[in-house]
Amino acid sequence: MSRSLTIAAVLVAGLTPGIAPQQGTFASSRSAYAQDNWKAEFEDVCSRTQDAMTFSAEELKNLVARCDAVKLQIEKLPDESQRKVTLKRLQMCRDLYFFMLQDKENRQQGAP
Repeated sequence: MSRSLTIAAVLVAGLTPGIAPQQGTFASSRSAYAQDNWKAEFEDVCSRTQDAMTFSAEELKNLVARCDAVKLQIEKLPDESQRKVTLKRLQMCRDLYFFMLQDKENRQQGAP
């Protein structure tokens, strides 16, 4: 659910007669959204590794930056096992994109 839809649902629930707002509903919805947000970003950024050779240097830079950004969110996960496994997978994706970026830049400069 998008953030604006979540906010709208909370507002409607609070304003609709007969529907009592539940304690902590907004906080738990926001927390669930934040958790889903990093997962969606992680899945999206790591699902592109098979096409890494076809990306431009700018696209690869963008993917590396996205890996760095989602890493900050993953590092905050409370579950140590999930955090370690996900960070390792993310690092492998980032390493591939960075390697391809360096290779592309070297080829543009005429290096073998």
